[in-house]
Amino acid sequence: MEVASHTHTAARSTVVIRIDEQSAIGDARRVSTKIAAGAGLKESLRNNVPLIVTELATNLLLHAKDGEILIHLTPTPTGSAVEIIATDRGPGIADVKRALDDGYSRAGTRGCGLGAVKRLSTEFDIYSRQPSGTVVMSRIFTRGRKEGSARAHVSAICVPKPGEHISGDAWQISRLGNHFGAVVIDGLGHGPLAAEAASRAIDIFDERHSITPQEYLESTHLVIQGSRGAAAAFARVDLERNTLQYAGVGNIVGRLADARSRKTRSLISLDGIVGAQIRKVRQFDYQLSPDELLIMHSDGLSERWNLEDYPGLAQADVATIAGVLYRDAKRGRDDATVLVARLNSTR
Repeated sequence: MEVASHTHTAARSTVVIRIDEQSAIGDARRVSTKIAAGAGLKESLRNNVPLIVTELATNLLLHAKDGEILIHLTPTPTGSAVEIIATDRGPGIADVKRALDDGYSRAGTRGCGLGAVKRLSTEFDIYSRQPSGTVVMSRIFTRGRKEGSARAHVSAICVPKPGEHISGDAWQISRLGNHFGAVVIDGLGHGPLAAEAASRAIDIFDERHSITPQEYLESTHLVIQGSRGAAAAFARVDLERNTLQYAGVGNIVGRLADARSRKTRSLISLDGIVGAQIRKVRQFDYQLSPDELLIMHSDGLSERWNLEDYPGLAQADVATIAGVLYRDAKRGRDDATVLVARLNSTR
């Protein structure tokens, strides 16, 4: 039996550094060094993190526009990993394979950035389209990877509203045998009071994540009464039977996406506010196709995205998918969370 360790919701937050001037590269390097030091990486891997961030940030400043570096810790079946995601809005890379070769440059520089990032990473991915831009993902594991036939790969981006220091959104996952669970919470409003409501909802998930989604929402509704309240959704997956149970209240968007056809199905949430006003909670059951994607996000992202608009993205790493959706669908005026899980994948 395997149970993922749980940490406080603050550890699930993503740090975002906008790369719009030279000094931002130093800021990103310092932030990444601090995150790596607290992640439990051995020294050789810990030193890779600021090197990766420096290369990616330099590329953004030289070649891109609207560049951002996103850094966070993400849970894995054997511990955790540092994920670094670089996003931009153009001009894109015409030949990704060539861009990974040492010595290639579009600006007369020494051109070793992306190749060096790939070598320094435990896992690496890149998605680029012209003229839409590029997302690069680098992941460094704190421990070795554990292989298995029934797995769920997951990544999430969770950022506060611009100008706030704490997000009123939160997310968490659980792994118990062949069961995988994911919850996304959006505390009403933003700031510390929204974060408090979201954190209490996550605490209940940590204590009771083996119960059904309907039972979780009903319990959470009772426990967080008197707080701001929250929108919440819980997806519980049986990776052996390829089934998903889902219950949601409020404006958390949940979708299943077939990684082969890119067709999506919406998961049903009901109106209401957990902890304040719920008429009733209903749970819905879904049969999963092989290698299906679970995507959940708060209303800090518009739901007007379509995977069919992104050729090849459904086959990308889950962190890359989250990075593209965050870049293109974020509203920029609220807390924003997007979680992507690839279900029952052997890749």
